Amino acid sequence: MTANQIKSEFITLIRQTGESRGFRCQLWFQGTRRMSNNILDLSGSIDCLVYVKVRSERPYRWGITANRLKELKQSGKEWVIVLLYETPKTGYLLTSNDVNRYLPIWPLGSDGDYKVGPGSYLQFNRPFYSFNELLSSLPKSV
Repeated sequence: MTANQIKSEFITLIRQTGESRGFRCQLWFQGTRRMSNNILDLSGSIDCLVYVKVRSERPYRWGITANRLKELKQSGKEWVIVLLYETPKTGYLLTSNDVNRYLPIWPLGSDGDYKVGPGSYLQFNRPFYSFNELLSSLPKSV
């Protein structure tokens, strides 16, 4: 699967699951200076922003855009980052607290992206291997 196919299937899974579990999924536009299809706004029984990045092949390294992190922090809503690899059901889930803990060690490239990969850059998180495992870890509404 290509990265675009993985992300497309992930978004489809989120939307279909939301219909049966009482949450809605749409692209998030507030705060973004340009359209981005990498940030999903989940509302209802699950309530958070999800910044999705995908790698379809090794090495598994993702670019986390510094400007997007700033927008997420200013959103006033809980947010997470999902780093997918190989399939729409495998990856890492990082909470905002995880990201804040990692920022001092993530290298910031000249392109404005933090360069993130397995190993020490994700040392406090373990991968998830199923879509249900990911869903159960997302912030619920109060």
